[in-house]
Amino acid sequence: MTFQTKIADPALRMRAAWAEAVCFALAHSHPIDGAAICAAYLETAETGGPLLGDPFGLVVGDARLWAASAPPHELAAYTLAGLERLPKSQLSTGTRKTAFMAIWRSFNDHDRAAFLCAVRGANYGRE
Repeated sequence: MTFQTKIADPALRMRAAWAEAVCFALAHSHPIDGAAICAAYLETAETGGPLLGDPFGLVVGDARLWAASAPPHELAAYTLAGLERLPKSQLSTGTRKTAFMAIWRSFNDHDRAAFLCAVRGANYGRE
C-alpha cells in the first residue's frame, strides 16, 4: 500500500501518486540523467530570475550583493572559474545562453564585431 491511499482529497491523492512516480523514476535513473532532469525542471519552475533551486532567492541575492562589492580581480577569477565549469554542469542550453548573453551585452559594438570576425575566421571552411 502506498501513502497516497490514506489521502482523502482525490486531487491531493493524484499529486502524491505523481510525486511517488517521479521519485521512483529518479531513483532508477542514472545519476547524470536524474541531475539533468531535476535541473531542467527547476529552470521551468523558477520565477524572477535564474534561481536554480533557490526558492527564497537567498543564493541569487547573496551572489548579486557579493558581485556588487567584489574587487574586479575577484569578480573575474570567480566568473572565469564558473564559466570553465559550465560545460561540465547539468545546466540547460537556455541557462548557458543566458550566461553568454550577459557577457555579450558587456561588449561594445566594436568588440562584438571583432568577436564575430574571430569566430567566423576560426570556423572558416567548417560551415
